Amino acid sequence: MELLAKLGVDWKLLLAQVVNFSIILGVLSFFIYRPLLNLLDERRARIAKAMEDAKRIENQRTEMEAFRLQQMKKIDQEVGAFLQRAKGEAEVIKKQILDAAKKEAEHALAKGRQQLADERATVFHEVQGTLTSVIVRMTEKILEREFSDQDQKRLVTALQKELPSHLS
Repeated sequence: MELLAKLGVDWKLLLAQVVNFSIILGVLSFFIYRPLLNLLDERRARIAKAMEDAKRIENQRTEMEAFRLQQMKKIDQEVGAFLQRAKGEAEVIKKQILDAAKKEAEHALAKGRQQLADERATVFHEVQGTLTSVIVRMTEKILEREFSDQDQKRLVTALQKELPSHLS
């Protein structure tokens, strides 16, 4: 201790400072250092948990993306099948419509032909009747000049009976 005294160090004061430093170190360690370490440990644990959550969320996102792609493929296949069925049905309907239109056109054409034949027959009968009456009148006039009344009646009657068969 003499050595310390020769250096000018008071050992009582040094002991008091060492005790004082130990007390301050103990108080700081208890009230500041340990809570600070606990706080850092808690923060480290939260960060680790956040990283795990981020990995889990990334894995879920990857799984959801794979599921979405799978669903999109499935929907594409269903839509493709639906379009194929729709095309097939459209072709069938198109064929039915074309067949119906063809039948309707044939029916209208047949009806038109029948009307034309009917009108032709009607016109022919009208012309035949008109022609017959004109010929009969002309014959009557000719016969009036050339024949007697009895001869005229007999010839007109015979002509009326025979003329339609000759015009047919």
